[in-house]
Amino acid sequence: MKQGIPKHRLLSAAILFAAASVFFAIFPCPAFALTEVEISPVQTPNGAVLFIADGMSAPFVYPELTPYALDGSPLERARLEAIPEISKESAKVLELRVPQTFTGGGHSVLVTGNPGADSEMVSFRDATLFDVLHEQGYLCIGVMEKGDSWSICAEHDAILRDEKNSISKLAPTLESYEHNPGPSKVPPGLLKLMEEKAAGAPGYVSSKEAGERYSGYNRWGIDTAYALVEYMAREYPGQKYLLTVNVGAVDMSGHYRGNYGYLDCIENLDADLMPLYELCKRNDIAFILTADHGMAFPTDDSRGGHQGEKYSVSDEAQLVPLIVRAPDVETGVIKGEFGQEDAAPTLLGVLNVPGKPRFADGEQIVLKSYVNLEVKLPGEGSVELLKAGKPIASPENDDEFLFLGLEPACTYTVKATFKGENGPEEKEEELFLETNSVIEFRDLVLKPGANDGSGIESATASEARIGSGSGTGNNGIFGIGFRQLIGYFLIGMINLTGLVIIGKILKKP
Repeated sequence: MKQGIPKHRLLSAAILFAAASVFFAIFPCPAFALTEVEISPVQTPNGAVLFIADGMSAPFVYPELTPYALDGSPLERARLEAIPEISKESAKVLELRVPQTFTGGGHSVLVTGNPGADSEMVSFRDATLFDVLHEQGYLCIGVMEKGDSWSICAEHDAILRDEKNSISKLAPTLESYEHNPGPSKVPPGLLKLMEEKAAGAPGYVSSKEAGERYSGYNRWGIDTAYALVEYMAREYPGQKYLLTVNVGAVDMSGHYRGNYGYLDCIENLDADLMPLYELCKRNDIAFILTADHGMAFPTDDSRGGHQGEKYSVSDEAQLVPLIVRAPDVETGVIKGEFGQEDAAPTLLGVLNVPGKPRFADGEQIVLKSYVNLEVKLPGEGSVELLKAGKPIASPENDDEFLFLGLEPACTYTVKATFKGENGPEEKEEELFLETNSVIEFRDLVLKPGANDGSGIESATASEARIGSGSGTGNNGIFGIGFRQLIGYFLIGMINLTGLVIIGKILKKP
């Protein structure tokens, strides 16, 4: 008579199943991905270079503006070649005004979209464009000669920073940070390249001539950025990334070399910039040129400033350039009054990433002929999108949907059907779409006054919950975020190993 399976072997199998259950509870595998629906064709950049020329004032580089000294006398503009050529192929925001005219504040506003941001706010969860991009599978790398506060550095996966901020003693160091569970996603070859560029930095500032040292300081940042973009295009063409570059010599020239030394440094930066721009263009990398603050001068041939009371109120200290070149971005001068806090949501819009940082007050400057809409459901379901009462898309079997290429300044109706806590639910919301937006249907009991009682939260990206772990099909590796890849791999290995062990246990006499 055949005996049953020994109790100790059944117990071993039970323990294995229990361990697997605990693992799944701690490391849940995403049940769904994000479904993308192109309403009209769109081109999403492969990444972006955010180039920050520290202290570069728009009146000194824009031909439409005239710089003045604090005493009212007109000053000379920089004589440029590259930046005007780049502007012809870009959207150029004519008036972008900074709310804080010092380096730490300017960088904090740039990355959070909040006009009152400081380094502490940068460190908060989901507070920066880096947080939003990390959730979308982007790699965030930096080359920063100034503005590299501890919180800015910690937002990057890898960053080269000049701790001393010294023109004559350029000695950048490499720092790396973990932003996802499991092994670091920063390619080892990229880290090696960054170390090599750091080691070669002193040679850029070895000249005895002051102007050449200042220009060499900027040139190191530009050349390093070029090498990193080239490496990513060659070795990791499918990995999207944001490269933040901050060059610091323009600001220091304004402080120590007067307005003519300031112009000289801008002109030399301009002469070095075109190769990096062309490389980005060839590889469909968005190129964004801006500054953290400007620079003002009391008189002609005087040293400048931007933070003191007499400087900070001037247009020269407050107005900075914003020039954006990317696929689908329409060329031309963008008139109107905008704030530096609009830069973060605008950059995300350029990358077709809906949403914006948690504390962002700024609004997206729409630089494309279309906008995008993300719809989030609390469970698996379907969404019907209507325009003027006519259905234009009806995707299903997912919990997040991204509609790309929608006509702006139009009213859309979103009808959602999903599995709620009490069974199937149907919700409907109407919205006037002016910028990239997120609408979230929540199967939750909300506090009184949170909405109209329907259990729906609908808002522009600034009011919606952003960066909750959704990834787009075009990001990460093979369109899957790194966290998802690690989860799928580990769960697959545990399942396979468990089946083999259980099979052996059950087969033994």
